[in-house]
Order: sequence, then structure tokens, then C-alpha cells
Amino acid sequence: MTARLLIVPTPIGNLGDITARALECLQVADIVYAEDTRRTGTLLQHFGIKKPLRSLFVGNEKSRSLAALAELREGRTVALVSDAGTPGISDPGAYLIRAAIDEGFAVEALPGPQAMLPALLLSGLEPAPFAFIGFLPRTSAARRSALVEIAALRLTLVFYEAPHRLAAMLADCRAVLGERPAAVVREITKVHEETRRATLGELAAWAKAEPPRGEIVVVVGRAAECSAETPQDLPGFVAERLRRGESPAAIAKAARDVGHARQEAYREALRQSGKADA
Repeated sequence: MTARLLIVPTPIGNLGDITARALECLQVADIVYAEDTRRTGTLLQHFGIKKPLRSLFVGNEKSRSLAALAELREGRTVALVSDAGTPGISDPGAYLIRAAIDEGFAVEALPGPQAMLPALLLSGLEPAPFAFIGFLPRTSAARRSALVEIAALRLTLVFYEAPHRLAAMLADCRAVLGERPAAVVREITKVHEETRRATLGELAAWAKAEPPRGEIVVVVGRAAECSAETPQDLPGFVAERLRRGESPAAIAKAARDVGHARQEAYREALRQSGKADA
């Protein structure tokens, strides 16, 4: 059979969520590249599958991708898996997938377990249209800058986040996006699965007081669902953003996205903040 790269989703918690086709692909693969060989080894052992395993994680993604390409050139079938869910979606694998496509190898992407869609449905928010953002930057300044870029989107937003950054991430979302309805969904398909639905401010306070554990998905309502719409007149728009703690430069950038002139917004922000003569 012609060499193939098989992108195989694995369960995000409950092993019963693996598909028959995923098991078939793991059976026929000549070698499996995995984010964590120990975790994947446990999975394969559970289903009675014995295959050579090679690690492919963030720290060695490029070098191991080159090794996987060499396997493909030799006519082998390579399976790619991550710790949980679909490789290449907020997990290693995208480099290898692109490289295999560029070299003309057959690439098959299997449907299967992932966290974003169950979380979107469990949030109770409008499920479509939505935008999957994934992980935001780790620092508050970079995170807020990224949020400014998507603040005007009339889409439900889906994020992944680490538990130790959740409270700060939710606080930054509230500061930039405004007080929107949201949900924190954690440990999907696992014993301690939980969904909390509230406003961004309420969820930020909860996460700070009771830091959660586990794998977390955050779903945020679209701009049109805000409890208080962003003021559309320029002085009101600027005043609201200054109240959230944004800089004049960030305000000017956000103002452009909702139809205001960037320079006018910047001057108005300087005027309202008392920096016009600086």
C-alpha cells in the first residue's frame, strides 16, 4: 500500500470514545509518533495493540517530523497521535502534516474526540457561528493585545487554557471584551466533568477564589450578546475602554475595528486620560 500519514484522534478522557476506525488505523500503522509515548503506550496496551513508538512533542517536533518523513519515503504507514484529541489542533503535529502534504504523501485525517465542540454545546451559548482561538498568550499584556484583535467579532469564542492561568485569562477577557456571558468547561468526558456558566467577571472571581484543576475550555458569548453593548460614539467608546485599563494605543486599534478613525480615537484617549500635552 502507498505510504500514508494517518492523523488519529485519541480520547480526551473516556477510552470508550475511541472510534473503530482509529483502532484500525493504529493496527495497520508501521510506526506511531506520539506526543507522550508513555501515555500512548498505555492506550495501545489497553486495546492490545503493539507498535513501535516514537515521541513527537513541542521540543523535538521538527527533528522527529523529519524522521517521520523519512519513514514515509520508505513506503511506510505512519500514525500521528497526541496525548488527547486531534494532533495539530493546539497540540504538536501541524509541522509534520504540512510537510507530508508538501511532499505529496497521502494524508488521512480521522474524525474523533476533541474538546471544543462538546464545550461549545455545554456552554448553552449560541453554537454557530463560532471561532476557535485555542490558547491565548501567557502574559497579560500579550493576551490583551490578542483579545483586542478579536473583540469586534460577532462570533462565539472558544479558548483552551491552563488551570493556573484561568483566573487571569478570564479577567483579561472581561477587561477587553466587556462583561459577556461565558462558560468554563473542564475535564470533559472524565469523572469530574464540570460546567460553570456565568458572566466573565463572575467566572474570574470564582477561578481566583477556587482555582480549578484539569483540562479547561472557555466559551465566551459573541459581542452581540454582551450585557452592556460597547458604546459606539467615540467619546463613550474611549471612556469605556479607559475604564477597563486599556492604553491609548490599544484603544485606537480597537476603535478602528468598529468603524472609528484610529488617529481620532488615539487623540481622544490621550485627551480623556490627561495625556494630551505629553
